[in-house]
Amino acid sequence: MRTIYAPARSEIEIKRSRFIASCARTDSEEVAREFIAQIRREFPDARHHCTAFIIHQDTGPDTARSSDDGEPAGTAGNPMLKVLTESNLTNVTCVVTRYFGGTKLGTGGLVRAYSGAVQQVLEDAQTVRLVTQPSYQLQLPISEAGKVEAKLTQNGYQILERDFAQDATLRFSAPLETSQSQVESYLSSISGREISIETAPDITREVRE
Repeated sequence: MRTIYAPARSEIEIKRSRFIASCARTDSEEVAREFIAQIRREFPDARHHCTAFIIHQDTGPDTARSSDDGEPAGTAGNPMLKVLTESNLTNVTCVVTRYFGGTKLGTGGLVRAYSGAVQQVLEDAQTVRLVTQPSYQLQLPISEAGKVEAKLTQNGYQILERDFAQDATLRFSAPLETSQSQVESYLSSISGREISIETAPDITREVRE
């Protein structure tokens, strides 16, 4: 699954009409609609704020919505959504704000303008892959916890939780494509004894492209 890393913006001008494309990562429909409202507040005097978003669903098809916002039907929202779909991105919202330049562009011209605005902002945006992977839990004596945690972080592991009671419990994730047996072998090598770990809930990591 792919999405964008940070908000992006670009602008194109066609026959003196300005098309300002704003794009952001939105992990829910509520967040998507708030982003749209934010852009409307930022450009309150613009004639149109056409929108498209895709939100990932764990079960069933992704949620996809679009709006022409007063432009002729089918000339803005759907073309924008088509670009998003073909980009293989999800959890992303695009708003194209139009300032009319005095010259009508026609149906085909509008489709090309709104599609082109989204294509441009996506080219400018940095993307990430969202990768689901397991996390692990390790129990060990408190006296060993500091050394083990330092070795893990030095070698690309991510510490997710720490709990210090009678023993220390570390929850962590491993570098991508590292198997549980490889993790146990590595922990055994730095501890000088055989180590077993338990699987914990999966996590989602961002990998920049």
